[in-house]
Amino acid sequence: MMIMFVWGKFPFGLITMTCCLMLAITGVVDLQSAFTGFGNKIVVLIAPMLALSGVLTKTSLVSRVSDLMEYMKNSHGSLLIISIFAVAALLAQFIPSTAVLTIMVVFLSTLGDTGEITSNRLILPMLGITSSWKFRTPLGMGATWFAVINAMYAGILPDEKYALTMFDPFLFSIIPMIALTVFCVFGWRLMPKSSKIDKNAVKQKKQEATLTHTQEMIVYIVFAVTMLAMILNRWTGNLMYLAPGIAVVVLIYVGILKVQDAVKSMTADMIWMIAGVLVVADALGKSGAGELIGNVLLNMLGENPSSFYVMLLFSAVTVIMTNFLSNTATQAVLVPIAASVALVGGWDPRGIILIAGMANMYDIAFPSGSGEAAVAFAAGGYNPMKVLKFSFPYMVITILTCAISANLMFPIYG
Repeated sequence: MMIMFVWGKFPFGLITMTCCLMLAITGVVDLQSAFTGFGNKIVVLIAPMLALSGVLTKTSLVSRVSDLMEYMKNSHGSLLIISIFAVAALLAQFIPSTAVLTIMVVFLSTLGDTGEITSNRLILPMLGITSSWKFRTPLGMGATWFAVINAMYAGILPDEKYALTMFDPFLFSIIPMIALTVFCVFGWRLMPKSSKIDKNAVKQKKQEATLTHTQEMIVYIVFAVTMLAMILNRWTGNLMYLAPGIAVVVLIYVGILKVQDAVKSMTADMIWMIAGVLVVADALGKSGAGELIGNVLLNMLGENPSSFYVMLLFSAVTVIMTNFLSNTATQAVLVPIAASVALVGGWDPRGIILIAGMANMYDIAFPSGSGEAAVAFAAGGYNPMKVLKFSFPYMVITILTCAISANLMFPIYG
């Protein structure tokens, strides 16, 4: 599974389902267990959340943001840059980053190529902002990120005390978010002044049908109630996992969401991948293979390594790896390895798991890191070597701040 993830030739969901079939055919797990991932509460939570997020993009939220950007266009200097970055960070909480980059690049193309502040000098720093903010706050998909990471190592470390809570990814991200935001706000000057922005590199999307005012209000209310049920999970219990599904059903009944659109979102490759990873990770934990991998890496770390050294090593590996491979592949490969190493070492795994599960999003050095990185490099016409003045310090800051944050929250020795 890991080799196929790294190869990247086939969809992740197809890969994990193939692994589930192989486990069933060889008798490693029984037929029923091979596909229990689809009934897992994690999948029940995330699948309808994808559909709910899709409905949110049909509201006037995007057009309102565009109007705000047009108004701020007449501002100057730091205020303009901060405004652009703030809007990108806000959109990144609710809309996939590739869509955010597409929307923002279209606007930036109107800035022109004269003076200090040009479109070409802001696209990559804006990617840096979205990479450090996307799905970090406990809103939208960010509210489910803890569950996604938990699903990837639950079979290796089933002890509930080592499970991440809803706010752990957000708390972990605070130090990196602040440091990288400050760097991007001032560090954009490290970007070279070069050719004009390539508008053809950004695929223009057709405008979605606008919802009526009443429909928009229903969407906002349903979304707010769903978020509230998830935030108050200590009191709502299992309702947290059911809330997105209830929201989708409500929106279908009132005619705002079409059944076929909901089905398409809820059967996305991401859902297949998570359902498959749950089964494979469980088999890995029960087979003892996880301990074998953990022992190899533990020997590489040496005896009694310092907690910060371990965090720094995992942070560096994750950040470097995710700039060449996809975010999802990096996360899927490193989270089980982090859990296995912690299992063998007798460590608290949450710190290194947070690094492997969250630092996989800091992908600004190469276009191969993600869809949004590809959009940014194509639109800006960047040569990776010529933007190293900006991307290399960004990566160094990321590695250090992620290691510091994880070590402060969950040092491996407790």
